[in-house]
Amino acid sequence: MIRSIAPGLIAVVWAGQALAGAPGGSLGQLVAEGEQRWKSSPDPRDPVACATCHHDPDETRGWAASFPKYRPLPPPEGRVMTLLQANAEAVQRHYGLADSERAALAITAYLTWRGAGVPVSPGIVAGQPVFDGRLQALAESVGRGEWLYARRCQSCHDPGAVAPAVLRFPRAANGQVESLEGFLGRHRPDLPSPGRDGQPTADVIAFLMSRLAGRPVGGAP
Repeated sequence: MIRSIAPGLIAVVWAGQALAGAPGGSLGQLVAEGEQRWKSSPDPRDPVACATCHHDPDETRGWAASFPKYRPLPPPEGRVMTLLQANAEAVQRHYGLADSERAALAITAYLTWRGAGVPVSPGIVAGQPVFDGRLQALAESVGRGEWLYARRCQSCHDPGAVAPAVLRFPRAANGQVESLEGFLGRHRPDLPSPGRDGQPTADVIAFLMSRLAGRPVGGAP
């Protein structure tokens, strides 16, 4: 069974990050909300929750570190996605919520908290099969993300310095809980937004995560 979040441990979510107040609570409370969303369906007509199928704690602990990765959804939806994008798609599909963003952000915060300290390995989860086609799709995403980063960000932000900050999202900032996808969408108002759900956002994040992986992303471990 997935462990419960003990009161007091919330205070150490992502060392060094202040848990500022936010609508609906602090970042720590968002993590606790994500645990509840993970374990319990909000739809009384359908009790199946995320943890009903994904109950192996060792497997799910490695999820956050394995994104972005190729999600093999039915054509033409299959593409490289971030953890938040994948959670939003799953929440919308299985929980039937009118607004899936808050639930997806909470679940993302919870899984990120559970995976603290797991080595970054986009596209690969320890103990799970590795598919060459999916890794190739991820490598192509990294290449697109590198081009987009150079166009949108590199004039001000060296990617090597920025990449470690990716691991601090979701974060509490300025009284709001914020996703990396949302931050990237708002960071350059002078340019068209890549969109929280967009492939360009996943590509940029894949590129940044590739800087932390310690090996060429898209290659076998």
